Amino acid sequence: MTSVHGFVDESIRSGVYRLTVVRVVTRDLALVTRKVREAVPPGRVRIHLSSERPSTRREILRACGRLEVAATVLETAHRRGDDQPARDRCLRALVGTIESDPITVLILDTRGPDRDKLDRSALALALGERHLHYAHRGSRDEPLLALPDAIGWAIGAGQPFAALVSGISKTHRC
Repeated sequence: MTSVHGFVDESIRSGVYRLTVVRVVTRDLALVTRKVREAVPPGRVRIHLSSERPSTRREILRACGRLEVAATVLETAHRRGDDQPARDRCLRALVGTIESDPITVLILDTRGPDRDKLDRSALALALGERHLHYAHRGSRDEPLLALPDAIGWAIGAGQPFAALVSGISKTHRC
């Protein structure tokens, strides 16, 4: 069985909560990390699409689209306010995708100690007796968290941005 790392980040736009998981084959981690670092705009520490110019967004998304990765974007309705119910639905759906498309290690973008604790509870409930190695990390510490951030942003932004990552992403309702 091939070992796979999954990197997870959320995006909220226009009443839709998106949880994006990007799968990277473990043997490709160093190469993909290098390519992500090369895509960081000059003078920046990391990639975060919401703060980039449209031309820079297109460059970054084209670079993402050329990577040997696969993204699953899980979408659910979201009302302003508490996003935890929507996130919990998406985390349950994510665990469901892991059964058919295994992930060895899951890295979630941290949202702070209290909210990370809620994620751990939701994951434990969804996993039941199954086991999954997972951790929360900051996007400054884990460059590959830029991938779900960028892909989730692109899908939420619609065309023409979503087209730049359509070859590596699938979207599902949850």
